[in-house]
Amino acid sequence: MEEKTTPDQAFLYRLNGDLNPLHVDPQMSEMGGFKVPILHGLCTYGFTARAVYEKYHKEDPMVLKKISGRFTSHVFPGETLVVDMWKEGNTVIFATKTKERGIVVLKGFCELNGGSKM
Repeated sequence: MEEKTTPDQAFLYRLNGDLNPLHVDPQMSEMGGFKVPILHGLCTYGFTARAVYEKYHKEDPMVLKKISGRFTSHVFPGETLVVDMWKEGNTVIFATKTKERGIVVLKGFCELNGGSKM
């Protein structure tokens, strides 16, 4: 699955209570070593979970038993996220990367209850 984030996505994610200025303030992000503000990890995680959901258990949200991941890099608002995934039994392994930079930003797995489609 491939989906583009929006340039103002970080402002939307502030509504989740994460007020870290690294996500919206260019001066703070520069102090953190980034040229521009970075996207919230929760957004990247959400895009990834939705991709797995749409592919393997769209008919029944209760099929998702567990999701676990590790961030390996950052995402800039406006980048396109590409979620590569494959299924082994009731486990979906995923790697989310940015299309523009080709960097993996999140790796992990989802455990599914029985009954998911192939």
